[in-house]
Amino acid sequence: MRHWICRRMLASLLAVSLCGAGTAVAAGDKDRINLDPGQPATVLGPLPPTQAVNPPPVEHLFGTWGGVRPTLDQLGINLQLDALTEFAGNVTGGVKQGSTFASQVAFGADINWERLAGLTGFSTHVIMVNRSGSSDSALFGDNLLPVQEIYGAGGNVFVHLVSVYGQETLYDQRLDIAAGRMNVENDFASSPLYCNFMNNVLCGDPKALPGGDIGHSAYPDAVWAARIRVRPTPQTYVETGVYEVNQGLYSDENFRSGFGYDTSTFQDFSNPLATAGVPGYVPGTHTGNTQFWLLIDQMLLRNGPGDDDGLIILGAFVRNDPNNSVYAEQYTGGLIDRGFWRRRPQDGAALLFSYNTVSGSLGNVQGVEEEFGLPISNGATGPQSHEMVLEANYDIHVVQGVHFQPDFQYVFRPNAQSNIHDAAVFGFRARVSF
Repeated sequence: MRHWICRRMLASLLAVSLCGAGTAVAAGDKDRINLDPGQPATVLGPLPPTQAVNPPPVEHLFGTWGGVRPTLDQLGINLQLDALTEFAGNVTGGVKQGSTFASQVAFGADINWERLAGLTGFSTHVIMVNRSGSSDSALFGDNLLPVQEIYGAGGNVFVHLVSVYGQETLYDQRLDIAAGRMNVENDFASSPLYCNFMNNVLCGDPKALPGGDIGHSAYPDAVWAARIRVRPTPQTYVETGVYEVNQGLYSDENFRSGFGYDTSTFQDFSNPLATAGVPGYVPGTHTGNTQFWLLIDQMLLRNGPGDDDGLIILGAFVRNDPNNSVYAEQYTGGLIDRGFWRRRPQDGAALLFSYNTVSGSLGNVQGVEEEFGLPISNGATGPQSHEMVLEANYDIHVVQGVHFQPDFQYVFRPNAQSNIHDAAVFGFRARVSF
């Protein structure tokens, strides 16, 4: 029997958001209305404020589906079907050159039960995806920061259940409660801005959070969970939640900070040395893992009426317990500019730089493993220390519901190893909302 409530949980998560007057963009919009956090959300009328605030209309390739979509909206039913493909090829660097495709087809259904059946404040949300393809990062030897965010987590499966949960708002939407199959990322550390980038270092949430701690679950994987959000003023909210830990699981202004504690027991990084009989090392474990993160985005110049129509600067800092997490620290900064070209108001340009460090404890163990001729931990071919990623892209609005985004990335020290040459990666994203 899995007594996960007592044995393995990520507990006492706290997140605070401060937003400009009348402009609250909460973490977690991706799983509620929108299948891609890089795109604006739709709204089903008077839904809880965490789902969408002042969003521009979402375009669909097939428009209103012959009038079916507006009829469903009036009933409180919002259906989404999106297809996303990402191509990446490294022309230089890495252990070898090559290119790959990764793809996702996603279906989502958000139901406003207040409108459909008179259940005040209640809504339900479900997302399923199909994923396929392979990773160019794995091809050129980087297992830390995938250049295609859509790859992995869910695998090559026909249907993968991402999330299904209920949500209730009370006291004029000041109290928001959700429970079901969810993930930590969408409630505590995501932003609709992050998936303007193709590298997984930021898309969804900062990679150091779900990559460095199995307790911090992320899209497209979910766990049993419950969370409570309290909004004392229209511009602020405070929330806390409890999430299962599954060790087989892989606006104008917005400032968020958070803290997480994971009650799981972790194996010491030095245990492979103890197993191999290296003198001075004995098996050991650590109980409890901590994480801290600070996420900021600020609009510097407004170009249009939409929440992200303007020049936006964003930043992210993550620190993990280096005794338990491979990803020790992450420092990320970027710029997004949308609507700067009046003739093409839905086009956008983005620039990102990220500096990521690997646990020094792990690096020291890897150095000893290399010295003694042992297999190197974490699937590496040399000691790991730090890795940097630079990304630039341009999002082209092709026709309604269709976007095409050429992308360039330069990966310094792939897999955080000095023995792998820097990789230059060219690619693109193509996205269709049906």
